[in-house]
Amino acid sequence: MTLSQIQTFIVVSQTLNFTLAAQELGITQPAISTQIQLLEDELKTKLFNRVGRRVYLSQSGLLFLEHARQVLEKVAATTDAVTRFRPVTKTDPLNLGIGFGTGFKDDGPFLNYLRGTYKNATVQSHQALDTDLVRGLEDRSIDIALTQIPDESTHLDEWADKFELTPVIKTNILVVAAPHAVAQNWRRDPRILQEYPLVLPARQTFFRDYIDGVLTRLSLKVNVSLETQEATLIRKVLLSGMGIGILPASSIREELDRGILTGLSVPEFSSGSILGILTRKDDIAVIPSPIQLGVRIFTSGWVRLSPGLS
Repeated sequence: MTLSQIQTFIVVSQTLNFTLAAQELGITQPAISTQIQLLEDELKTKLFNRVGRRVYLSQSGLLFLEHARQVLEKVAATTDAVTRFRPVTKTDPLNLGIGFGTGFKDDGPFLNYLRGTYKNATVQSHQALDTDLVRGLEDRSIDIALTQIPDESTHLDEWADKFELTPVIKTNILVVAAPHAVAQNWRRDPRILQEYPLVLPARQTFFRDYIDGVLTRLSLKVNVSLETQEATLIRKVLLSGMGIGILPASSIREELDRGILTGLSVPEFSSGSILGILTRKDDIAVIPSPIQLGVRIFTSGWVRLSPGLS
């Protein structure tokens, strides 16, 4: 059974005449007869009763007509959806904004998965401060933002109406140092932060906002020796023993497992953190889009996020 046969059947049911149906469809009358005959053979029933040049729907034909119309309606709806879907398959790049502590290093695997559905897709990724990620989402220069968002972030309520937050990884927040740098004084006490130089993420990141909030609440006077968005630099400084940091555990999992960094879960920093995806709420539609597929790629674990900082 083909769509052509179903279309022919419906036109014949409307005209009740093979010749008129042939004229309407722009094909020959024998072709009409053949289409109907093939349909009747497949259904093993007569769809029309023929009286002279006129034809009339049989009882089976009346029953089949209702289903045939439903089939064509579904085909029309599908065609409309695909037509509306087509503009998002253009080659405009999917823009990824990468925040602090994500572990995202290479957009190659991400692009490969994206091209499984969008063959001409291109991806542009760049690292940015979280305030710039939010601004980029608002002005549509960024489609997907991937960053660390502490559970107690004060920004969550601000986004409720604008952005969709999709969790990728839930992780603990640790006070981190090289073992040789703190061997004699390592303890679960926030006052330890006053005894060593602090190496922290740059301001204007959600993670730094959270850290500053806790430090202010505890009235701790700390010495911030380095604040940077360059996470690889933070890692190098910590490994050298020139300070301690406060980081999401997922971002240094490899270093923790190898024992070259050690982490403490300090009660005052007990809030967890989410490696999360921010997208615009108005981009979440019924019709799939590269943005939705990008979110799925991250949350499905198809692209392994490196345990190293980025």
